[in-house]
Amino acid sequence: MPGVPSNKACERCKKRHLKCDETRPHCQRCTAAGVECPGYVQTRKFIDQGASVRRRYAPYQDAQFRSGTAANAGRGGEEHVSASPLHEMQVEELREVTLESRDGFQMTEGPEDMTAMQSQFSVSNTPEPQYVPKVNRVSGHDSRGSPRGTLQNSVSPNTAMGYSSGLETTNAVTSNDRPDYQNLVSSESVSHRNEKEEFQDIFSELMTGTEHEVAFLLRHFTQVIAPWLDLSDAGKFFSVLVPIRAINCQSLKYSIAALAAKQLGRVKGAKSSTGGGMFSSPATTETYPNAAQVDWYLKAANYYYLAASDLNTSTSGGYTIVSSSAVLESPIELVGRWLNKRSPQRIGQTSIDAVFLRKAEDTLASIALLTLHLSGINSLFESLLRLHQKESITFSHGIRASFWNFSRQDYLGSYFTRSETHLDPRNLPLWRAAGISIDEQEKFHMVDSGSIGLSLEDQAANGLSWLVSKVVNFLAKSKQSQIAQWTGSSPGSVSETPGASADASEQTYPNTNTWLDLSFEFQTWFEGVPETFRPCVRIEHPRDLSKPSDGGQLPFPEVFYSLATCAATMQHYHFGRIALLLNRPPDAVSAPSTAFDRLQGYREVTKEVEYRSREVCGIALGRPQGEVRVYMVPLLFAVGQCLESTDEHQIIVDLLRGVEADMGWATESAVQNLQSSWSR
Repeated sequence: MPGVPSNKACERCKKRHLKCDETRPHCQRCTAAGVECPGYVQTRKFIDQGASVRRRYAPYQDAQFRSGTAANAGRGGEEHVSASPLHEMQVEELREVTLESRDGFQMTEGPEDMTAMQSQFSVSNTPEPQYVPKVNRVSGHDSRGSPRGTLQNSVSPNTAMGYSSGLETTNAVTSNDRPDYQNLVSSESVSHRNEKEEFQDIFSELMTGTEHEVAFLLRHFTQVIAPWLDLSDAGKFFSVLVPIRAINCQSLKYSIAALAAKQLGRVKGAKSSTGGGMFSSPATTETYPNAAQVDWYLKAANYYYLAASDLNTSTSGGYTIVSSSAVLESPIELVGRWLNKRSPQRIGQTSIDAVFLRKAEDTLASIALLTLHLSGINSLFESLLRLHQKESITFSHGIRASFWNFSRQDYLGSYFTRSETHLDPRNLPLWRAAGISIDEQEKFHMVDSGSIGLSLEDQAANGLSWLVSKVVNFLAKSKQSQIAQWTGSSPGSVSETPGASADASEQTYPNTNTWLDLSFEFQTWFEGVPETFRPCVRIEHPRDLSKPSDGGQLPFPEVFYSLATCAATMQHYHFGRIALLLNRPPDAVSAPSTAFDRLQGYREVTKEVEYRSREVCGIALGRPQGEVRVYMVPLLFAVGQCLESTDEHQIIVDLLRGVEADMGWATESAVQNLQSSWSR
């Protein structure tokens, strides 16, 4: 019967009803008996054709899962989940599976446990999406043996968990990143897996895209991940509106599912019960069969492919056949090209039509979830500015929400590479359109909330993002000038004018006046924030409760803010001040004239850096909300390089590893880099 799996035992053991050890090319039972092993019958393969396959194997699902057998034992109260066909799916099931029968079903992945997405999608003429390494559940390393994530995987909710998630400064996947198929072998040998596990695998595979799975992932995104993206948005666009928009927007729905699945892969299927009550029974949409054993990375890869495919179709007018290059193309480039094709004359001189505006918000939200790198993001928002056709405009709620997420990714990623940000802080119309008030002297100030639609807390948080972006670009310019001095070349990238003289370039060098202006802007910002930026709880010298009653005190304070926006913003404020303190340019005129004066200046800088480092760690020790913790990894890495005590080092390591354990945010690379620097 076509498609029915065959037994894996050799022909002799099969006829004698003996248990075969399945050793290749000859089983050991035949060898020990001194007879020639007749070999194995070649297994049959078929391509998963989506709904037809689900209908074919529906009886097995009903028999195994509705009766509450061993496949779902130990999960009392958990409902049966129907693996019904996904009617909305625009492409058929993409993964070729080999099914074999041995008193039940089991799945053999070939090549063994191949986790590169391009090898998972074996339907002919389908694109090759980007490679997502599968993480070994025991070692925490991917299939190529590298630790999960990098330091730069610690900037955005998407990239810090796995696609690159290298937070950019995440790197796009290139052809060189594609896996060596021979090395992609699962740590679990297929022959040692029992029937229950193998049936769970195929059941999980068939659940991809089902109503229950999509609902489960959307709810997980709404409750856990969306608040990370709404850090400086009191209107909660990603938590409230994006899940509703996903009902009618395929690319948004699959983007949400991809990010939620990836985060579940990072935490091995565990879900936080914070706020859900201690004894309440979970809702149907909060549970998933055998969540800890599900290959969430594979599901994330599948959903990423579906989201990128739909995004390509929707931004191409619906007439373009999805190609391999289109799926691998940056979502930012896809949307940017779509915006550039739209003629301003079709929109009018005063406003953008509601249909286009809604689609622009949805596509921006999708790429905020899918993005691997920020190349092209500035030109994308420039296109949106041109389409508004007005001198003084403010972006819509959805566009603003995406903009500020890109802004945070931008300056945190650029800081560690000492490169200029993609979003230029000197482009004042862009930042004003994003909702902050910047006067003609290029100074940020707070305004009445009703005039721009942002709360005072959001204005302060977003205004600080603009200031930190200015600091990062100041550091980038300083680096360029230093390199020019070392090499004896003209700092053309600093002067910005081709052929400019060395004297002209020297005038644009980031000098002490520029540094003082930035320091003054930070101080002015701090003095103008509302009272909600004061902590509601602060213990200056908390006692280490893990030690006896006479134990010592912790080296950091413990600080807690009632608003997550304020907690995160104050951490980033101290981070920006530290970056300025450590990068003050020398000034031959006003610099201290004696060695003692210079030494005194160094001591003052060290004292302030230590104070601000303690504040960053103190907020982290207060165990703030999840949306604060996921963005503090680069900050803890930065301050960790400024502190010297062994006790301080251990606390920072514990804080970093706690973020990864609780939230799935990659931190191990940051820990290893810090430990390496401390041991020098």
